[in-house]
Amino acid sequence: MNISLDPLRPYADLTRWAAGLLLALLVLAFGYRWGGSHWRGEYQAEVQARAAENAKHAATLQQLAEATAAVAAKARAASTALAAARQANDTRYQKAINDANRAERDLAAALRRGSVQLRPEWACGSPGAGAGGAAVFARGQDAAAELRWAGATHLVAGGDRADAWIGWLQRELIDTRRAVVAAGCAIEVPDR
Repeated sequence: MNISLDPLRPYADLTRWAAGLLLALLVLAFGYRWGGSHWRGEYQAEVQARAAENAKHAATLQQLAEATAAVAAKARAASTALAAARQANDTRYQKAINDANRAERDLAAALRRGSVQLRPEWACGSPGAGAGGAAVFARGQDAAAELRWAGATHLVAGGDRADAWIGWLQRELIDTRRAVVAAGCAIEVPDR
């Protein structure tokens, strides 16, 4: 049996291990504290930078929303103006068509009454009983004259209707162009 003369020796190893462990824990704790405060400062700086960036993005989005609302309002106003202009154009066109129809009826009645005469190239005569002479037409008895009158009235009315249609198309084009510019979808470039 061996008897140990140094009764503290087993405790010395234990004390060394405890001191090493305590030192490791202290280094870890101080390092954690120092690292935590260091990283906490950087984290707070990052949070502040992110908040500033988010505020900047929110302001940009707000400006975009306001600009979008303004453009939508301009587009609505232009659409409303175009609808009113189109209604006015349609009314003018319908009035012009009605005027053309009335002019056709009035011309036909005037031709039948004799208050309006066709130009000589429209008033072709038919050969009469004599040798190559032209017979004088009696009103209402000449079917060819009625046909000429109808043709003349249709030509005049067709011209009036075509004029009304072309005018309507031109006004529609101009009003649509104005509405597109007013809505902000296009710009007018001055002539160079």
